[in-house]
Amino acid sequence: MFAQLSETSRGTIGYSFTVLGAAYLIRAIGDVSGETLSWFSPLGWVLGSEVYVNNYWWPVIMTAVVSGALILVSIYLNSIRDLGSGFLPARPGKRFASSLLLSPFGLAARLQRTGLISWTVGMLLIGASYGSIFGDLESFFSEIEMMQKLLPSADGFSLTEQFLAKIMSIVAMISTVPALMTVLKLKGEEKAQRTEHLLARAVSRTRMMGSYLFLSLIVTIVMQGAASLALGAAANATLENSIEFSTFLQAGMVYLPAMWIFITIAVLLVGFAPKLTGLSWLYLGYSFFVVYLGGLFQFDEWVGNISPFAHIPELPIEEMNFLKVILLTILAVIIAAAGFAGYRRRDIQG
Repeated sequence: MFAQLSETSRGTIGYSFTVLGAAYLIRAIGDVSGETLSWFSPLGWVLGSEVYVNNYWWPVIMTAVVSGALILVSIYLNSIRDLGSGFLPARPGKRFASSLLLSPFGLAARLQRTGLISWTVGMLLIGASYGSIFGDLESFFSEIEMMQKLLPSADGFSLTEQFLAKIMSIVAMISTVPALMTVLKLKGEEKAQRTEHLLARAVSRTRMMGSYLFLSLIVTIVMQGAASLALGAAANATLENSIEFSTFLQAGMVYLPAMWIFITIAVLLVGFAPKLTGLSWLYLGYSFFVVYLGGLFQFDEWVGNISPFAHIPELPIEEMNFLKVILLTILAVIIAAAGFAGYRRRDIQG
């Protein structure tokens, strides 16, 4: 339906993910605060069927009917709209370019501005949704053995602190996604033969790649900071004994070196083997699986240690390990330097 309302693929994806994010947030808040609110989200309808308990069919039928109605509306809109246009008017562009576009960094930021703003809002919503359940953690985890296995074991620390340590690692991996998209945008621009217009002039390859790398580093800080602050605000709103915001920030920002490892691996692949950049996504997926579900599946320690996230101290239930954090940062610098060297030497689209 949004493909009919918007005349661009970017608008279609943007509207779709906005609705998905809103539905996720409504469902998350509804599951904690009130069951009625969950019914305003399509993601809450499936749970209403209560599979293997009451087996209600009417939520399934309602979901199918609404889906069918949206399909019919989309087909009708497609039949009456002009080819290549949408029903929502597109905002006209500026007559004159901004001074920010005079640099490769400004161009990279402008090309991804809408997506980065959307991701920032999304990370705020994710942080707030996770923080909203802090007040009910005891009832949520105390009687479910499987959920307890997901949390890191730490004697002397409350369930809230254990959950904070675990959830921050998950948030960090989600925040890595827009950062990877940012640095890999360079590959997309190169594939579309748009970087040649810049490299044929006074812009060096080092400056070009450095602009995308620097922007992605900023993205990691912004995304992780936004999620940490939103999580802290929502959590303190539900907890009787509030936690200092510095605790949430420290637990979140300590993962930055691990996130930088993934970014620099993407830089390395862009520099030497741009066709293999998908490996960076595969590595991130692997990290999510072993870090999030490692306790549940009882993987060997070496399986988790392959991921840089496994080497980050889980604050606040562990002590800060500056040596590991510094070593990961140095490793990220070395990998980035190798990627820059490869990008300077290889042919464009090589």
